[in-house]
Amino acid sequence: MWREKIRPTLEVGKSMVKLGASVLAEQLLVRVGFLSVAVMAAKMGTAAFAAHQVGMNVMSLSFSFGDGMQVAAVALIGQSLGAKNVDMAKTYGSICQNIGRMIAAVLAVVYLTCGGYLYNLFFSEPEIIAMGVEIMRVIVVVVLLQIAQVIYMGCLRGAGDVIYTTIASTVSVTIVRPIASYLLCYTAGLGIIGIWFGVCADQLVRFILTSLRFRSGKWTKIKI
Repeated sequence: MWREKIRPTLEVGKSMVKLGASVLAEQLLVRVGFLSVAVMAAKMGTAAFAAHQVGMNVMSLSFSFGDGMQVAAVALIGQSLGAKNVDMAKTYGSICQNIGRMIAAVLAVVYLTCGGYLYNLFFSEPEIIAMGVEIMRVIVVVVLLQIAQVIYMGCLRGAGDVIYTTIASTVSVTIVRPIASYLLCYTAGLGIIGIWFGVCADQLVRFILTSLRFRSGKWTKIKI
């Protein structure tokens, strides 16, 4: 910066605040949804909450794979759009998505076949392991949606389409996940599995919203 005599400008500062504020709002609202569902799970009892927490840790593991591809998508798409190469940006997005699908498929098979073994590492109580196996079956579906939507989110963020990602996250995590979890857990009487169906509903909504936005191509016309 010293050698090239780069100086900060007000315009650059405005762009940074605009992007950062949207992402900050998104993260705060998402945490509200996460906290609401965690409270519901805690009220189901110690055994159910223990099984739930292990499931959340497994989901965090699969998120890490999607997050890695998201970072790649943000960097590559941002670079391509900066060079005004829209076709390359779309190509990078599609490639990241294809890699993500392969990773998700492998994880889904592992979770489906080894769910019981995984819970046996944490618990010896048969009732918790039985709940864990049911949770892992739901996570098989969740991971397919989760990795895909996380990568789509990265594509949109790389293009600066952060207002849309904030809206999508708010609708799915802050609204859909708690409401669906409550209705399925308490109203439908499904217990802790109902909460996980709510998590699945959240992932499905995010997947639909982000995939539709990506395919529309409107994100390529965003000006930062």
